[in-house]
Amino acid sequence: MSDSDLDKYLEGIGINVGDEDAEQSEFEALLAAEPEYESPAFQAGPIVSGTPLERAESFLVNLLLNLDPSYAVEVEPRADDTIHAEIYGGDPGRIIGRNGRTLAALEFVTNAVVNRDEQEWVRVNVDVGGYKRRRDERLRKEALAAAARVRKSGVAVELDPMSAAERRVVHMALADEAGVTTESTGEGADRRVVVKLA
Repeated sequence: MSDSDLDKYLEGIGINVGDEDAEQSEFEALLAAEPEYESPAFQAGPIVSGTPLERAESFLVNLLLNLDPSYAVEVEPRADDTIHAEIYGGDPGRIIGRNGRTLAALEFVTNAVVNRDEQEWVRVNVDVGGYKRRRDERLRKEALAAAARVRKSGVAVELDPMSAAERRVVHMALADEAGVTTESTGEGADRRVVVKLA
């Protein structure tokens, strides 16, 4: 996504990407104003400059405030040079969406915002109430069970279609498993992992 495409997208959802002084005034006015929860209009604060961690926190806080003030977010750096953002409160299902699609879209936009001016890509992982952590653990268990079936029968096992992030979890879970290997097959929404004998 180019900077101009991102600017158009952000402006389309009501985030001003223009002059920083104007953004700060708009943000201060937003904080001073009484919120109008009946209004469907989206009024976000500025995307601030600063570290990737500060940009991630600012973007998510402003977005969540406009969705529902009962949401809160904690943003912290991780040892593997990633940023982890955990969203609490409110209705988790609203952020997760069907099959995690809304959460995946939120994570995509957050990464685009945080990395728009970065020379090196910084990965931002967004989770809601441990949803992705539980999903990843379930995927690891499925992968290990598939590996055991492949070793026992010698027949390759095709897993259900998955997103790129889910396929990565499976590949990583089986990377050090003896006797099996993984590959992705299929196109688009039908892309899946195949576990087979090494």
